[in-house]
Amino acid sequence: MAMESPTVREVLRAALEDPEGEVREAAAAALDRLEEAGGVERLLAAFESEDLRQRVQAVYGLGRMRDRRAHEVLLSALEDSVADVRAAAVRALCEFPQASLIEPLMQRLEDPESVVRRAAIEALGICGDPRVATFLETTLDDPDPAVVRDVLNALARLGGAHLECILPFTKHSDPSLRSAALRALPEVAGAAQGP
Repeated sequence: MAMESPTVREVLRAALEDPEGEVREAAAAALDRLEEAGGVERLLAAFESEDLRQRVQAVYGLGRMRDRRAHEVLLSALEDSVADVRAAAVRALCEFPQASLIEPLMQRLEDPESVVRRAAIEALGICGDPRVATFLETTLDDPDPAVVRDVLNALARLGGAHLECILPFTKHSDPSLRSAALRALPEVAGAAQGP
C-alpha cells in the first residue's frame, strides 16, 4: 500500500518545531501566506453573497489582505449599488497606502450618499498628502453639516488648506462647525506660514 504524502500544511506545521529559529520563522511566514490565500478565496466568495452583512464584512476582510484580487474587488466595490458597501470599500482601501488610490477616493466626494462622502473625507484626511486639501475644500458647501465638519477635521490633519476657506466657519451658526473650524485654524495657519 502506497504511503500518503503529507499535505503542505502538515509539512509547514512540522517545521514550526525545527530546532533552528530561521527554519521556524520561514515555516511560520509560509503558513501565514497559505492561510491568507485561503482567506482571500473565502472573502471573495462572501463578497458575492446576497446578504448585505456578509458583503460588508467581506469588504473589511479584503482590506486586510495584501492580495491583488482583494485590491481589485475593493476598487470595484466603490461603484457598488449599495451605499454601505461603497462606504466600507472606501474605509478598507485605507489599508492600501498607495498614491494611486487618491483619485478613486476623491471621486467618492461626489457620491449621493453622505455616509460614502464622509468615509472618503476621512480616508483622504488620513492619506497625509496636503495636496488633497484643495479637493476637500470644494466639499465645504455640502448640505450635510456632518460632512462639512468632517472636511474641516480632515483639513486640520492635512494642513495645506487655504485659510480663507476655513475662516467663515468660525462664525457659522452650527457650533460643531465653529468648533471644527477653530481646531483647524492652527494647522492651516501653520502650513500657510511654512517652516
